[in-house]
Amino acid sequence: MVKFIMETLSNRSFILQTSSGQCSRLRRLKNGVPQGSVLSPMLFNVYIHDLPDTASRKYGYADDLAIMLSRPTWKAMEEGLNEDMGTLVAYLRRWRLQLSVGKSVAAAYHLSTREARRELEVRVDNKCLEVQQAPKYLGVRLDRTLSFKQHLEEVKATVTSRVALIRRLAGTTWGASAKTLRISTQALVFSAAEYCAPVWSRSPHARKVDVAINTSLQIITGCLSLPLCPSCQSSRE
Repeated sequence: MVKFIMETLSNRSFILQTSSGQCSRLRRLKNGVPQGSVLSPMLFNVYIHDLPDTASRKYGYADDLAIMLSRPTWKAMEEGLNEDMGTLVAYLRRWRLQLSVGKSVAAAYHLSTREARRELEVRVDNKCLEVQQAPKYLGVRLDRTLSFKQHLEEVKATVTSRVALIRRLAGTTWGASAKTLRISTQALVFSAAEYCAPVWSRSPHARKVDVAINTSLQIITGCLSLPLCPSCQSSRE
């Protein structure tokens, strides 16, 4: 296994070829891991396993690293985050890694409406990180109050557009079979609708996605959504 990993990481080279057929000269890679390899995330995690201790809690998935700090005042929070960022940047430089400042953002999460527009001032090499009200981390948009309203609206739009594709495949006298519709719905609709569902499933805005999922189920089963009669409606209330 060690020899296999060494072969994966050493003696790698590449050639760049344009659409017109022009080729660059052979270039050798002296660092980094192969893109698309299943071993790459694991090898990268091994490489940064000795991340230094910080006051902030660290959350990482391969090269996507986030730090979170809770403090009673804005000033204490900014001081703690800036100190931790300095520690991490020094560590990355020591191991010949570079922080992508352009892709790094800062965000604050709280329930104070009065401070809704307050922005954190976090610096890296005397450059302020971009402040976003609802940044996206690992495909999930995190708003200030963690209600996931904006994320679920985006998921609903994606799922609704894919349900429209399923509707075009269905038909009473023509179209795809029930099995094909079910497989297509699982691949297109449910894959997008259920991504990270344990994170946002308790949100009051989750119904936005539920309605789109129910529509897809009605299409593949051939069922209709009928309104309740007044007596049934009153009994349910």
